[in-house]
Formats: sequence, C-alpha cells, structure tokens
Amino acid sequence: MSSKHLHIISFDIPFPADYGGVIDVFFKIKTFSALGIQIHLHCFEYNRTAATELNKYCYSVNYYPRSTGILSNLSLNPYIIQSRISNKLIQNLQVDTYPILCEGMHSCGILQQSNWQNRKVVYRESNVEHQYYHALAKSEKQLWRKLYYQIESLKLRMWETNLSKVNQIITVSHTDEEYYRHQFPNIAVETIFPFYEELASPSNSISPTTEKYILFHGNLKVQENIDTSHFIIEKILPQIPYRVIIAGKEPAATIYQKGKDLNQLTIIANPNDSEMKQLISNAQINLLVTEQATGVKLKLINALSQGKFCIANRKMLVGTKLDPWVSQANTAAEIILKIEELMQKEFSEQEYLQRQKILDSSWRNKNKALKMIDLLFS
Repeated sequence: MSSKHLHIISFDIPFPADYGGVIDVFFKIKTFSALGIQIHLHCFEYNRTAATELNKYCYSVNYYPRSTGILSNLSLNPYIIQSRISNKLIQNLQVDTYPILCEGMHSCGILQQSNWQNRKVVYRESNVEHQYYHALAKSEKQLWRKLYYQIESLKLRMWETNLSKVNQIITVSHTDEEYYRHQFPNIAVETIFPFYEELASPSNSISPTTEKYILFHGNLKVQENIDTSHFIIEKILPQIPYRVIIAGKEPAATIYQKGKDLNQLTIIANPNDSEMKQLISNAQINLLVTEQATGVKLKLINALSQGKFCIANRKMLVGTKLDPWVSQANTAAEIILKIEELMQKEFSEQEYLQRQKILDSSWRNKNKALKMIDLLFS
C-alpha cells in the first residue's frame, strides 16, 4: 500500500504549541504522523524560529518569511493573507499533486495565485474571520487598533468569496458549519473539532487538593482576556471569600493595578506548560468566560479533559454541544451563585468518567484524524 502524502500550510510555526491556533495544527500533525501520513509542512516564519521538533513528525518542513509592514497593509487583500503570499510556496506545491490542507484563512493566499483544479484543496477554518475581527474591533480601546480591525474585517468579508475555489471546508464548530453551508451551498462542509494535547493519565483531575481555588487562564495581553480579568476582579472577587488565580501569558498592567488590593487574588505570569496543566487540574473551578462567540476555545477542552468543575458562559459553549458538562452562568450574579455551590462539592470519579466518555466520542484526536484523513484522500 502506497504512502499517503499531504501538504499542510500553517499560518505560523506550530511549535511550541502554546496558543489556540497552533495547538490545533501541532497535535493534528502529530496524530496524522502516528497514522502514517507523510506530511509536507509549510510554515510562515515571524516572531518564532525554526523548530526541530517538527522534523519528528513531518516528511519535510519548509519555512517562508512573512511580508509584514506597510505594503501588505495597503493591499486590498486582508493583511493576514497578503503578508503570507509566497511564490516559493507555490513552486513547492506544484512539484506534485498531493492534497493541500490550508490551516486558517491566513494560509489561503494560494487560491489567488494558481489554478488547483488538478488536486484537492481543503480549507480548515479556525474562525469566521470577518466576524472575529469585528468582535476584536468592538472590544478594542485604542482608536487606531479599532480602525485597523474594522478595515481588516471588511477586507476579510470581501475576500471570503475566494473560498469557493476549495473542494472542502472543515470547520471547528457546528455554528461555523452552518455559516459556511449557507455561504457556499455547493461545497462540502463538515465540523471536526480542534486537536489538543491529550493527557496519558489525567487521574490528578479527580484527586483532592489542599486548597480549593478558582482559575481563569488565557493569553493575558489579548484584550478579550484583559476585559474578562477586569470583570472577575471588579464584579466577582469582592463578592466571594475564595482564592482566585488569574494565569497566563504577559498579563496587562491594568490587571495588576485593578487587583492590587485584593488579598485572595494571585496573578501568575507566563507559567510554563507543566505549571499550567497543574493549575488547571488542581483548580476546584475553571472559570471560562468570553465575549466572543467565535470558533472553539481550546481552554474549554483543556479544562474539561484535565480539570474538575467548569463554569462557562453561553458564548464560550456556542457550537460545541458540551453544555451538559459545564455549569452555565452568564452574569456576575449567576457566576457567584455557581461558585458558592461548586466550592462546597467534591468532584467525583463518576462525573469525570462520564465526561471523558463524551470527549472520547467527538473530541479524541485519533477519531478526528481518521475522519479528516478520509475527507482529504477520498
């Protein structure tokens, strides 16, 4: 039986796998490799260096510089696409007729550069991008950044028609699937949830801890997570007697400033991968709040697979069908009530095993990979 070869175009170097988009790409590559797929990886390089770790899982790894700067911003194409246009990439793709998997709309510039009628091109979306950038514009405080996000949202909405050239769209949520089915009725659209790091033995998720605490985690330099941190500090913390940890990458100065007088608040900056896993698994409650109902938040999956109780708002759960395994709360008052209830409970092994069974059916990497491979090579 001949080997199956696949081109994957990644918007960024997918290692280290330390934020949502690249987590999906890296663990997809790792799972595909374990199933015998020969991966030809193409990465756009900026702010990260070549990662030898990728050589373990890929037949070949190619790096391309990203064209950042004013000229890419002046293009009618969205900046996230124009800055990743590469003639060298096109040349490398044209040496064979293997299927091409474009990770994110960022990587879809090839649709404008060449005719791909002789092979299968699949778009793996991570968000409905123009909706995501519109949400960024709404939450942004700085006027120039708000304007940039609004312009990029408009460009992305206009550019989206180019997706009519792909053979298949694979979405990260059922909500996004409905959107793309409506936009592109002649293209096959299917949901395959994001890939993530599965723990070999997550038994510590049900072990008792000496101190019960509540955890909110994320990239704390992103405005959405800054706003949520402010919400927790101002609306939740003063009303509860429990310890709260806010942990993540590069916490904004305003988070420290607003929380400086709260003794039960701990802010942990830049925890490494091992520390973050421990924080998630030892927390009595993982608090998951977002104002952007876009894509799927991998922090939700990490909390469900590694942690104990989870409180999430409606927007965090959109398109996931995971509502039964989360305590839903949408206002400060509702969150406080759920905290009071769950801090008095013990997380049971039975609840943990039931949750894992649900995750096994739709979220396990091997199952998702087999489904995606079938779509790519059928």
